[in-house]
Amino acid sequence: MKKTFTDKIGKKWDVTLATKLINGRQEIISVKIETTDSTPVTRRALSDISLEEILRDELAVKLPALSRILEKREKTSRQGRAHSDDDLQEVAEIYIAAHKARVPVQRAVANAQGITISTAAKRIMAARAKNLLPHK
Repeated sequence: MKKTFTDKIGKKWDVTLATKLINGRQEIISVKIETTDSTPVTRRALSDISLEEILRDELAVKLPALSRILEKREKTSRQGRAHSDDDLQEVAEIYIAAHKARVPVQRAVANAQGITISTAAKRIMAARAKNLLPHK
């Protein structure tokens, strides 16, 4: 995948990532960084280029459940209520997509559902108890 990244001072960089499917997850096997003009690649430039941002955006396009994580930001207070099978299925889908995309799974569930990370962990445990996620 190739993407143009604009750093903090407005400089454009062409970043090419080669990935390979290994054990069901996309893994980076090479990174190529080029300037769009003839300026050198400096240490400052390397620190400004966010590979995480590039990967997250690219993988979100490929994984619909991960796209929901990045777009869904509303709070959904569910204090003290039992979770329906549909709720836990959504948690499982977000978890699996985040795991494949190499994104922290608890944080992904928390962001997608507008809850704390500790609450997300409890929902993940509930999804596991319903056999919607594999047991570790």
